Amino acid sequence: MFAGLTTVTEQTPLPVRVRSRMLSLATVALVVTLVVTAIAGFVHVGGQQRAMADLRGEADQLRAMYQSVVDADADAMHFLTGEAGALRTYLPELERLTGASAAIFDVVGPIAAPSSAEPQRLRDLVAGLVRNWNEAIDLATSGNRQAGLDLLASRRTGETVTAIGTGVGRVLNDTDLRIRTHDNRIQAGTMLVLLMQLGAGLLAILGLLYAFRSSVTEADGRAAAVETADKARQQVARLFEMADVLQSASDHADANAVLKATAVELVPGFSGALYVFNNSRDRLVLSTTWARAENDALPETINPNACWALKRGKPHVNRGDSTKLCCAHHVGSETSLEIPMIARGEIVGLLQLFASGISAEERLEHATALGSALADGMSLALANMALREKLRNQALRDPLTGLYNRRYMEDCLQRFVRLADRENREISLIMVDLDHFKRLNDEHGHSFGDQVLRDTALTLTGSLRETDIVCRFGGEELVVILPDCPLERAADKAELLRLRIEELSNTHGTEISASFGVASVPHTSQSVTDLLQAADQALYKAKQGGRNQVAKAPLRPYRPDRMSDELAALEEFPRAAAE
Repeated sequence: MFAGLTTVTEQTPLPVRVRSRMLSLATVALVVTLVVTAIAGFVHVGGQQRAMADLRGEADQLRAMYQSVVDADADAMHFLTGEAGALRTYLPELERLTGASAAIFDVVGPIAAPSSAEPQRLRDLVAGLVRNWNEAIDLATSGNRQAGLDLLASRRTGETVTAIGTGVGRVLNDTDLRIRTHDNRIQAGTMLVLLMQLGAGLLAILGLLYAFRSSVTEADGRAAAVETADKARQQVARLFEMADVLQSASDHADANAVLKATAVELVPGFSGALYVFNNSRDRLVLSTTWARAENDALPETINPNACWALKRGKPHVNRGDSTKLCCAHHVGSETSLEIPMIARGEIVGLLQLFASGISAEERLEHATALGSALADGMSLALANMALREKLRNQALRDPLTGLYNRRYMEDCLQRFVRLADRENREISLIMVDLDHFKRLNDEHGHSFGDQVLRDTALTLTGSLRETDIVCRFGGEELVVILPDCPLERAADKAELLRLRIEELSNTHGTEISASFGVASVPHTSQSVTDLLQAADQALYKAKQGGRNQVAKAPLRPYRPDRMSDELAALEEFPRAAAE
């Protein structure tokens, strides 16, 4: 019944959960990336530091080798000039330079430029220099020192030493350049790692802030969801309470009171109105309103063909702007939401909610679900009341004439007679019997007789007060109950009814008449049984007197406790006769 209400759950909305999961995965991926990058940075810096240390060590070895060349050359010259002790220091230097060719490749090769020919040239220069020294020393040891000096001078060993120094200098310059390059790389790598660590720290802080904000937002969302769920549960509980109370509503007034109380609570800030179909279902009649000012008049009736909500069978918004599509019955500048009330596939009424202001339409759209729930509950209640009334009528009314049946007549007589006895009031009863009704059926058929009965019932109900009750007693006998009506006035009313029934002869083309017996409490009877018997005896008297006439039951014997009632009845008689 309340399917229009939005379902609210207490679970975290899916986008928030997906966002939280993605944030967690992104955080893990970021941490892993930063760790891997930091390790790679440290490995890169370590490699550069090791390469730079190797270059510096090899450069030191090259400098030491060149120093050995210089020292060996000096020792050879000192020995050739007569210092015999110089030979002792020359020999170790010579041993150090014996493997110069391999040393030059082992030491100079790694630190020289890849395409440089300097290592091979230095090896050749050192090898040639060692040979020249050895030849000169051999000449000196054989006693010819001058020849040794001349040999070294002729072979320009001093220039060779200088050339070796120049080559070593070039290699060392290249080495220094490469060392500076490695140093720059180390600094850049270190700076990059530091920046990455700083960035990681900032990202971590931002991630924590975002996570905190997300958790706060999620907590607020959950709190809002819980609040919305609680509100929805309260609304549903109130709607079920309304439905439960509506089951006890005996008429439209009760149902309207329940609707007004529920609507004011569930949709505050809105005024409203309820329209229901009349009996002929050609008009919607204003049943009730709530929260409306006295000067905000609404139409008393609505043509169903003038309402878009009823035509479409779904809610429709009538906007205050006249340029928008509005129902023909919409009046005023208010915006209204009209909801058709449908029960068991049949439209039973129309529920209206009114709002004004800039956001009136938006507010009404948000209230559509609750308004539809109210309409569903009310429509079901109205349908149930209509069904109960239909069943009640079927149980208490005669299907042929539409008059109340004998059971209802007996219940009414019991109530009225008790009331008359308790409050000293009067009640009269007229018993009506159609004359020669069997002959009408025999001559014209039962369908003709049924039509005469229906027309007689319409004649009676159309000639009486709203408080009077007409019942079918059985067959062609009818009973009219007249509350607060004395005997004489009832007899006059019976005479009027007799004349109008007699006029049916002109309509049906045959003689139609009825006989009437009139009785009353307390003048002729005291109980229900006495009243029916007295009216029946009076009817029998009218039949015996020639039919088509009115007969009154005889008055009861005088009772002192009823003297005031009798006097009042006598005083009432002239007025009744005048009427």
